[in-house]
Amino acid sequence: MMKSIVKKANSFISFDLPLEKAYIAKQFASFHKKSMEHSPEWSTTATRQKLIAEYWYTHVIVHFAVLFALPALVIIMISGGFTHLPQYLASFFVAGLLSFLVLYVALYRHYFTSFYLPQVETVKEEYERKVVEQLEKCRQAQLSNFALSLVFYVFYKTSGINGLQCNDHFARLQMKLFGVDQGSLKKSLELILGKKKGLTERKQTEIRHRFEEAYAFFEELLFPQGALILKELESKFQH
Repeated sequence: MMKSIVKKANSFISFDLPLEKAYIAKQFASFHKKSMEHSPEWSTTATRQKLIAEYWYTHVIVHFAVLFALPALVIIMISGGFTHLPQYLASFFVAGLLSFLVLYVALYRHYFTSFYLPQVETVKEEYERKVVEQLEKCRQAQLSNFALSLVFYVFYKTSGINGLQCNDHFARLQMKLFGVDQGSLKKSLELILGKKKGLTERKQTEIRHRFEEAYAFFEELLFPQGALILKELESKFQH
C-alpha cells in the first residue's frame, strides 16, 4: 500500500502520468464516448482538442499548484506571514511567475510537444482505426443488398400487404430499415419484381449466392415459409 502511494507520488511529481499512453487512451475513449452521447456528430478531432485543454488547464495547473502553491502556503503558515500577507503574496507571486516560466519552458512545453501531443495523435489514429474495423466487421456480417431485398420481399409477402412495387418509395423504405444505399436496393427490387430477363453466367452465380444468404437467414430465423417463398421466386432466375 505504502509502496503504491510512493510510486503514485513520484509519478505525479515527475509529471509522468499525463504522458502515459494507456492513460491517454483511457481518457480519449471516455471523453469521446461522453461527448458523443450529448452530440452524435462529435469528431475525434474535437476530442483531441479536449485532451489538449485537459493537459494545460488540469494537469499543468494542478501539478504547478501542488509543487509551488502548497509549499508557499505552508511557509506562510509556519513563518506567521499572515500578519504581513500583502508582502508575502507579492513575493510569492513574483517567485511563482518566474518558477512557472522555467517549468513551462523546461518541462510543460517540452513534454507537450515531444511526448504528450505525439501520444494523443497516436491514440486518435488507433481509435479511428478500431472504429473503422468495427464498422467493417458489421458490414461483413450484414447480408448483401440483394439478399436484404429478398428478405424484405418475403416479409412483405407473408404480411398479407399487397402492392410492393419497384420505385423510389419502396427503395426508400428499405433504406430506412436496412441503412444501405437506396439506388442499389431499387435495382434489387427491379430484378425481383421485374420481368424475367437474360442474365450472364456471372450474374446468375452472384444471384444464387444471394439467395443462399437469404435461405440461411430464414433457416436461422426458423421460418420455413420464408424459404418456400424464396424457392418460388428463385425459379424466375433459373433457365
